[in-house]
Amino acid sequence: MNADEVLEGLDPEQRAVAATPLGPMVVLAGAGTGKTRAITHRIAYGVHSAAYQPQRVLAVTFTARAAGEMRTRLRSLGVPQVQARTFHAAALRQLHYFWPRAIGGAAPEVLPHKAPVVGEAASRLRLQLDRVVMRDLASEIEWSKVSMLTSETYPAAARRAGRSPAELDPTAMARLIELYEEVKTERGVIDFEDVLLLMVGILAEHPEIAREVRAQYRHFVVDEYQDVNTLQQHLLDQWVGERDDLCVVGDPAQTIYSFTGASPRHLLDFGQRHPSAQQVRLVRNYRSTPQVIGLANLVLAGSGRDAVQLQAQRAGGPAPELTAYPDDQAEARGVASELRRLVDTGESPAEMAILFRTNGQSEALEAALTELEVPYLVRGGERFFNRAEVRNAVLLLRAAARSDDGSTPLGDLVRDVITGAGWSVEPPAGGAQRERWESLNALATLADDFAAAGEDVRLPHLVAELDRRAGSSTRRPCRASRSPRCTRPRVWSGTPSSSWAPPTGCCRSRWPPVRRRSRRSGACSTSASPGRAGGWGSPSPRPGLPVAARPAARRGSSTARRACWASRRARAPRPSRCASGGWPGRPSAPAAAAT
Repeated sequence: MNADEVLEGLDPEQRAVAATPLGPMVVLAGAGTGKTRAITHRIAYGVHSAAYQPQRVLAVTFTARAAGEMRTRLRSLGVPQVQARTFHAAALRQLHYFWPRAIGGAAPEVLPHKAPVVGEAASRLRLQLDRVVMRDLASEIEWSKVSMLTSETYPAAARRAGRSPAELDPTAMARLIELYEEVKTERGVIDFEDVLLLMVGILAEHPEIAREVRAQYRHFVVDEYQDVNTLQQHLLDQWVGERDDLCVVGDPAQTIYSFTGASPRHLLDFGQRHPSAQQVRLVRNYRSTPQVIGLANLVLAGSGRDAVQLQAQRAGGPAPELTAYPDDQAEARGVASELRRLVDTGESPAEMAILFRTNGQSEALEAALTELEVPYLVRGGERFFNRAEVRNAVLLLRAAARSDDGSTPLGDLVRDVITGAGWSVEPPAGGAQRERWESLNALATLADDFAAAGEDVRLPHLVAELDRRAGSSTRRPCRASRSPRCTRPRVWSGTPSSSWAPPTGCCRSRWPPVRRRSRRSGACSTSASPGRAGGWGSPSPRPGLPVAARPAARRGSSTARRACWASRRARAPRPSRCASGGWPGRPSAPAAAAT
């Protein structure tokens, strides 16, 4: 491939980016405009036109997946020698290489997660933290470090930014940050933000190392530049030095990491730092229809940002529709009904998607989709009833249902109970605590809607409804009837015995029954367990084999134990609780087994 072939197939704006490989450049690229294509072709054109040496180019992006995609495209363009890495990967590689010379010895180990160190620091302050709060505090420590704050400078900066993680005042948070650093030092480890901080310090304090890095990499390309934070910008400045062979690409309207300290100001102010920089706007959108692009431009026009006005390149499609609903439940039913209609007309569910803002909104949508039998997958998170906070809240509600005397309104009672799971009247400011609160508040809202159905609806009825919805969201075929409507998960795996059949119409029986033997005494258990079919009796490790043929480790050594096993093998097992009736006690075996 030669330089001219690299430019083939590019639109005029992409060609303007690729055909100018030298000098500073800022590319304002809207969504779907082919920015990765433009910058990879710029690198390839620079190499094939002899403007670059491939080993002297460093392309930086924010995720390992994006870096991998960039390397794949560069390989297809004939320049596999170009390095494409994330900020952290590039800095970590340099840190391991230069640490023995700058500091001495081997570089410290990098913490995979902050939570253990945050937990120890909090315990020294006598703070009792759960997993969700600890995650929020770890995020706040990350924000302080990428903002290049210390425990002394954090309180003032946090007050200016209006930050109050886990409802800790800035002074207490500063003390936690100080202890976090002490615990890391004692353990001899660093975190991912330290990787960048240490490289900034080494390059600033060791001019010979800085010269070596700048000699290795002479040309830089930074993708998703709108999400650069202060620390990453300092590291990039150290890499570039006094040169100006830097190309940055981004869209100020797509900043998604502002909660971690990222700011689009680095992108918007690039021209002030580099007065000779060329600016190119990629405006041709190849992803969406003109109707969608028109709506997007209308929304961005009122945002006050210097957003790119996109031009659609695809054929026309249906116009977006705005529908208002009185509440979340009505919205969920309306969305599910429309999807059901589309499925009935032959549309594939794989071509449909529902986007929602918070995790707490998924419960109503999941229930509505399940009710109308619309198949769905939850991506980017757990199903509502699988979340830890929801499971804990349901357990608390189930326990409280036994003492519900009807004196307290259902909604108030539910809120009182789930307060023990982390719900509060005032929602947290943000972070993982806000996500947990949204999930719990969805249960409270559901209780209000459920109570509106009638005055005789109480907490036991709500718990039963929650159990039904939880079972419906994990529906799978029943082993007994193969019915797709069965809502009970199966706990046994194996081949059912041909001499047994579960009770007619029962979806909860687990066949064949599971038998257990006490490890302590070796005696066969005869106590019934409602949650487990055949909970009495010793299990055969390999059903169908005589006692002597079973593995010795499971056979036992006493004659009494073997006799117990033999007698249990001949005993008719009991069915578990059925959906149509209560616990049967000690019923006789089915007729098919008695013959």
